[in-house]
Amino acid sequence: MAINGGEKPFDMYFNAESAARAFFKTRKDLDFDGILLNVCFEDNWREIYEQTKVENTLDGERYTLPDGRVYEDRNGQLTLTHDPGKEATLVDIDDVVPEEVPLRLDYSNAMALHKLAVAEGKRESFSVHGEIVSPFDCLCVLLGLENAMMAMITDEEKCEAILARYVNQCVAFAKAQIDVGVDTMKISSPFAGGSFISLEFYERFVVPFEREVVRQIHAYAPGIPVYTHTCGFIGDRLEQMAASGIDGIECMDPPPLGNTELKDAKAQVGEKLFLKGNMDSVNVLLQATPESLEEYVRDMIHDGMAGGGYILSSACSVAPNVKPEILKRLVPLAEKYGRYDFQV
Repeated sequence: MAINGGEKPFDMYFNAESAARAFFKTRKDLDFDGILLNVCFEDNWREIYEQTKVENTLDGERYTLPDGRVYEDRNGQLTLTHDPGKEATLVDIDDVVPEEVPLRLDYSNAMALHKLAVAEGKRESFSVHGEIVSPFDCLCVLLGLENAMMAMITDEEKCEAILARYVNQCVAFAKAQIDVGVDTMKISSPFAGGSFISLEFYERFVVPFEREVVRQIHAYAPGIPVYTHTCGFIGDRLEQMAASGIDGIECMDPPPLGNTELKDAKAQVGEKLFLKGNMDSVNVLLQATPESLEEYVRDMIHDGMAGGGYILSSACSVAPNVKPEILKRLVPLAEKYGRYDFQV
């Protein structure tokens, strides 16, 4: 969206109206069925945006926020280059008191983008997906990846206490988005793949806490589907993901990005969950021609459509240099090959 959304990356991140314009333009240009709101603004985002100092540099624009944070726009990539409020060292598990881990529970003033998106979605008839991060993701951010890995080995019970506390934050953000009117909820759990933690750790430190998040969301809004986004290698934990009570799985990175084949996932959990993704954005979409894309999409739909419940989508993020005209062909191809009276 930073490349094709018509807005500056800094504006998209700190101005709800700018982000909304980028979302709406990109969705309309590609004729997609929905948008994912993966931005949550700080409560005083408008004040921050209006008081930010902007400077031109040789590499692009530099933005100095009122609190001293500095962002730089380097050829469309927004990078935080200075944060005076963040310690340079990682947090040690021994220094953490689970009951005192700070939580953000009130998102009422940060829902500006969500309100704009829901209103536009109703007007233009597209779905609006909300997003929260997994308690496990919160733990990894709190401790840093290295310390989180060590802590799961050396202090399992304290990690579990921290994860249980983060459930409250995840549910609070989900409820705020549901109250605004989003159509579905995604749990972003990028660090829970097999390239980072074992299946044993996944069952202990991810499943129970995501299950509780899902339980509370379903209890609060029974009509809202909940699905999990996990990057990388998940072929060994599809059943465990389903056991968390989710309604669907996103990403399913194929080899070599991951180890999930769509037909295998369909056989394992396709009767329990909807499946979204599995298209290789790097090795396929980046190199695709109209002819190769059509063959690829046809085969994917053939593998995923039996019994319903497959959503044609890239496995994870779309590589920035994938041509928009390639992405725009996905909708007509889905309409062509996704009919159940079509014989492949």
